[in-house]
Amino acid sequence: MNMHSRALLGSALVPVFALAVTAPCAHAVPSTATSGTTTTAATTTAVGTGPWATPKQLAGVTRVIALQSSRNGTVAGLFVQGGKTVLSVRPAGSTAWGSVESVAGATLQRTDDGALTLLWWEKAADATSGTLRMSRLAPDATAFGPAETVATGIPANGSSTGAVSATVAAGTSGVQAVAWMDKDNRLTVTQRSGPTAAWSAPTVLDRLPDPIVRTDNIYDYHLHDLRLAVDKNGTIGLIWGGDSYYTGDGVDYDPTAYQWYYKYLEKPAGSASWTTPRDLPQLGEKPNRVTLAAHPQGGFHLLSFNNYARKAAGAANWGPAESTGIYANGTRPAELLTAPNGDVSAIGSGSSGPAVATRPATGGWKAAQDLADNTESGSYSSTRTADGSLVVTYTQRRYVDGRTVRRDFVAQTVGVGSVGKSRTLNFLTDGTTSTGAVAADDKGRPVAVWTQAATDGSSVAAFTATTGTRALPKWRDYADSTRSDILGIGRSGTMNMLTQDAANPVRTFQERPWAAETKVVPFGDFDGNRCNDLVVRMPGGEARLYTPVCGGLPTPDSPYKRLSSDWSAYDTLLSSGDQTGDGRPDLLARNKATGDLYLYAHNGTNGFLPRVKIRSGWTGYKRVIGAGDLDGDGLGDVLALDSTGKLWRYNGTRTGKLKDRVQVFKDWGRTYKDVIGAGDINGDGKNDLVSRDTSDNLWLNTGTGTGTFKGRVQAGDATYWKNWASLG
Repeated sequence: MNMHSRALLGSALVPVFALAVTAPCAHAVPSTATSGTTTTAATTTAVGTGPWATPKQLAGVTRVIALQSSRNGTVAGLFVQGGKTVLSVRPAGSTAWGSVESVAGATLQRTDDGALTLLWWEKAADATSGTLRMSRLAPDATAFGPAETVATGIPANGSSTGAVSATVAAGTSGVQAVAWMDKDNRLTVTQRSGPTAAWSAPTVLDRLPDPIVRTDNIYDYHLHDLRLAVDKNGTIGLIWGGDSYYTGDGVDYDPTAYQWYYKYLEKPAGSASWTTPRDLPQLGEKPNRVTLAAHPQGGFHLLSFNNYARKAAGAANWGPAESTGIYANGTRPAELLTAPNGDVSAIGSGSSGPAVATRPATGGWKAAQDLADNTESGSYSSTRTADGSLVVTYTQRRYVDGRTVRRDFVAQTVGVGSVGKSRTLNFLTDGTTSTGAVAADDKGRPVAVWTQAATDGSSVAAFTATTGTRALPKWRDYADSTRSDILGIGRSGTMNMLTQDAANPVRTFQERPWAAETKVVPFGDFDGNRCNDLVVRMPGGEARLYTPVCGGLPTPDSPYKRLSSDWSAYDTLLSSGDQTGDGRPDLLARNKATGDLYLYAHNGTNGFLPRVKIRSGWTGYKRVIGAGDLDGDGLGDVLALDSTGKLWRYNGTRTGKLKDRVQVFKDWGRTYKDVIGAGDINGDGKNDLVSRDTSDNLWLNTGTGTGTFKGRVQAGDATYWKNWASLG
């Protein structure tokens, strides 16, 4: 996916989408829509993620260390305030952040049972040992419990507060475990059977190898991964390891001394002992930043350098490695998020920046979806929302004339096979840097917290925002900009969406690969999630209905509903919104040979009613245009351009049929190769008309709200619009 900047010519318009005249096609009429890859029925589809609300400042916060949410949607943040690490909690049922509490040296971790845990070390008076302490926010609690001791007397470096690294895990069975590595490179674990049970005596399970000694240097092993998980049956899994790479300033290092040591250990449910540490070929030859998590259906799964593997509950061995297209980066592992039905999403680095790949429970990995390029390494964060989509945040560099002018904190919604337009959440002030994280609240909404500072680190301020309630979508508004967006197909294998969002730079949002002969029809909300959808006719004539994530575009392989295996007999497919007065969008199609115009009315659930002929013999019209509601009666109207250059309007009725025609323009449109009813382009609440001439210049006729249009003004030049094969 690519996003390219594009300034508007004139007033409020940049790229635009027109209802393109479709190519000749053969004819197949389903009595109801048949299924290709199915979408969710309208009666059960969750409302999509809403638009982001105005940010609110978090006073005194200068850094976001971590942001996590519990099972009930309580959100906890680990921040820096006044130079100290502090904890603040946003309880489930509230939109306010609580007072801060100092938690020096603590880490904030979410465990597989949905709880949150603060884990920290307290240094002994002699500084040679430490105590491991924790405080837990239970899965359905709204506050952290009292501090408790996990283990004492842990060997520590003289100036250290304790171990080199520590991690905690807990499963829905109640089993909890904590693992750490001390100053002697020993892997130690303690566990308990439930939140109130006593911790077991710490057990040393393994140790990193001794340094590799060469004549040039001593190559010490460095821990990179300590990953712990507890599955729903109480089995504990652990992956740990590192490498011996020399990190000094030596020039002639010995590459033969660069070695990896990674092991997998497990304590099966009901067993009193751990398994012997063993190698996992699924980790690859040179592991780093490995992800390990409990799978909701039991057992574990992992991600290491593009390799995904699953160990089913009770299985003796891990399954084969599967390629995902998702990688860790130099500072953090990728993330694995699993839906209750077993669908797995991997979020990490793709070919050029943050990316998401999905593995449906019943199939293999889908192609990774790249979100953006020019992003800061390791800046991504993610959460799953109430409608099942993901919201991913990251920091992206913005350029002017090849120079970085600022770093933006960006949020993007991702569904199965579709990606929404990115949203810049910080204030668009050049010379600033913004970074943060995201979690989900009790309503399943994303909650983001980020900081914005001058490039030199001064003038730091922190902000938080969440998404609002999603209203019924305006016709052809795909990006929640309150104005219509322009969709179409590019000449370079893309589906394009040009948006006009005042809070974000005007950009062409793209998905690929789409053939230039594809025809796209902006449709309206088909599935009831309050986001506009798309009808697409493939080059071979197959007609599909795509219901992408809110504000997003599909790929050809995204889930779709097949409307027909071959609609090439229709030379025009169009939608004007609601043609029947039931509040749902409908579809119109014209037969090329006869000129007959047919209505496919929404059936109220997950398809269309059998077609009904509403006009006959429209062969004299060069193009038929879905214009939307032009006169304010709530019904879709249709425009038709005849061979003499006269433009006619046919007002809609609640029967689905059209009233007699009324002339709108004469001697009009002879040089236009695309004409679309573009919705409300200029933000005045009235539907407009957009056209592209044979020289690829774009023109706008703004609507009056009475069924007529004002004179045209140029809205875009050929330099940009020649790259669009068609407008939708």
